Amino acid sequence: MLVSLALMGPNPTTAIHRPQTGVGGADTPLRVMVVGDSMSQGMEGDWTWRYRLWEWFRHQRVAVDFVGPYRGTKQPDAPAGPPSPPTLQGEVRENPSVTDPPVAGAYAQGVPAGFDSDHFAVWGRQAAQDKDLIGPMVAQYRPDLVLLGLGFNDMGQLASDATGTLDSVKTLVDRARAAKPDVRFAVANVPHRPLIDGRQDLIVKTTQFNIMLKNAVPTWSTLASPVKLVDWEGAYGCDTNVCPAGYDKLHPNALGEFQIAYAYARTLHDDYGIGQLVPDIPATIPRRPISPVSGLAAESVPSGVKVTWDPVFGARGYTVRHRRAGTTKWRTTQVGTNRYDATWTEDGRTWEYQVRTDNGTDGESVWSSTVSVTAHPETAAPPGDISSLPHAGAARFGFSAWGRVSQQTT
Repeated sequence: MLVSLALMGPNPTTAIHRPQTGVGGADTPLRVMVVGDSMSQGMEGDWTWRYRLWEWFRHQRVAVDFVGPYRGTKQPDAPAGPPSPPTLQGEVRENPSVTDPPVAGAYAQGVPAGFDSDHFAVWGRQAAQDKDLIGPMVAQYRPDLVLLGLGFNDMGQLASDATGTLDSVKTLVDRARAAKPDVRFAVANVPHRPLIDGRQDLIVKTTQFNIMLKNAVPTWSTLASPVKLVDWEGAYGCDTNVCPAGYDKLHPNALGEFQIAYAYARTLHDDYGIGQLVPDIPATIPRRPISPVSGLAAESVPSGVKVTWDPVFGARGYTVRHRRAGTTKWRTTQVGTNRYDATWTEDGRTWEYQVRTDNGTDGESVWSSTVSVTAHPETAAPPGDISSLPHAGAARFGFSAWGRVSQQTT
């Protein structure tokens, strides 16, 4: 789709004017809010389809202002630390708040500093969740146009079936419109992904949802607030068998980002008259850099062995391989952060480790050098402050463990 700046003629950084589209004045920037999930937010090191669409606006000399509460991609998860002891009876551990999502990740190193990256797209987000959040967002940021890409997680995470997902999307549209009666919509259908064992239902639900959405979208429009369909499924190189557009059989790689941007640009051009043309997908797609791991270290810890290394920018994950010293067969484990903990170790046994960056279908780095460590695991200290008292025809035992107190009745 989006060809390079060098092929677009005059310098796109000069004054940008968009043709009259009925959404604000000709010289007024079009306020665009991207509402979506992980496929719209992107992971650290991604270009994102939002960037490719922003490029298209600039190439078409359409003044645009992307709006929303967030600016970044999903940053890598922090290493979780050593394995936690099991919870005691009645103990509850807190989960991260959905009101504080990970949105501080950077973009690909080639993305210019001037990229207007404001958005409302969050990793793992469902339409069922955003329908309760969209009203205040639209009221605050006043978008002229909402680009919506939700629904996969509703069905993929078993939150709803196709009908329930459609209801959530319709409710989201209604509540956005209630906050701004003249807001316009470009609503995307849901892409397929290769079959997951035991999840044939996801293929069925996705097909049902896309058919129902196509039939429903024309009935959702009003004169002031039209709704148009974006054929994400048709543009995206991913189906129930293969997914060359996704690095993990779902999330877009650099090719997939162009394809999704193309789908939105096609709707904006054909249905809203925005831009003069929609170029084809470029023949040459930028490759994601894959840097090797450095700073690898292994040490014996009470839980077993801790292996750490310097985080690699843009790494989608890592592969750790390990073997007993003196043997030749490696065993591998996939991890998402720059730490690996081995807990099934014997005292005095020496282990060897190597790590490489693993970016899925985007490729892998070379293996790191080898580090070795002799494990000296420690068992937990015995409970203290043991007491027993009669209790209503039974006995109550109390003891302390790991700095906590537990009581059991028998």
